[in-house]
Amino acid sequence: MSQEPVRPLHFAAFVMNTTSHIVQGTWRRPSSRSADFNDLDHWVNLAKTLEHGKFDAIFFADVVGLYAPYRGDERKYFEAGLQVPSNDPSVLASAIAYATEHLGIAFTASILQEHPFNFARRISTLDHATKGRIAWNIVTNYLPNASRNFGLEGLTAHDARYAWADEYVDVTYKLWEGSWDDDALLQDRERGVHADYDKVHRINHVGERYQVEGPHLVSPSPQRTPFLFQAGASEAGRNFAAQNAEAVFLGTPNREAALRDTSDIRRRAVRSGVEPTT
Repeated sequence: MSQEPVRPLHFAAFVMNTTSHIVQGTWRRPSSRSADFNDLDHWVNLAKTLEHGKFDAIFFADVVGLYAPYRGDERKYFEAGLQVPSNDPSVLASAIAYATEHLGIAFTASILQEHPFNFARRISTLDHATKGRIAWNIVTNYLPNASRNFGLEGLTAHDARYAWADEYVDVTYKLWEGSWDDDALLQDRERGVHADYDKVHRINHVGERYQVEGPHLVSPSPQRTPFLFQAGASEAGRNFAAQNAEAVFLGTPNREAALRDTSDIRRRAVRSGVEPTT
């Protein structure tokens, strides 16, 4: 008999706020609802179904740019509905949270698309709204069009994107974990003191890309830092995932490859100071 500990399987629905995500063309089937992605009821009903089916989470992929041209332009993506139109998934989180009780709500957001101060504020607000059920899939960016959409001349070099991500999450961690003490929010009606000023701290971050004084504008949320996903596959990406992620995406063809990759991530995590698990 194996003495290995029994580990539960966790199930998440992998979706995107668009018509065609992974399997292309199915939106044309008469029974498909994927073309209803603009309809909030579509996502709320899906979330309720997932919770009824005991899923752990709904996970939204996302992109903020078009893929590389196909045969000279992007015509095929628009004609096929291939991840365009594509709506912001984070906007759905509050409605899904209101309609469910236990379902985790994860969404993808790139370091490219928002300043970390405002992003940290939005995550904390959503963590309050979901009562601690929000998760962030940290991504850099691999689409040249996305870079140009945010004012860059082209795609940032691969390892430089992860150096950027290191500082981005450093700022968010400081805001989430270091700005407010646990007991700073008093809401003392009798004394008329809402928060203890001495227990709220500026972070005074000065880095390569960001200067953020603080403090965080949101009081501590149930998780403070959201549950973190990451999908790094390169050397830099795996190191980043090992240092930050609580769940890592792996694309593996068989059990042996999955064991190899998970063992590699675990070794990197331990080297970065993470306590090993059995």
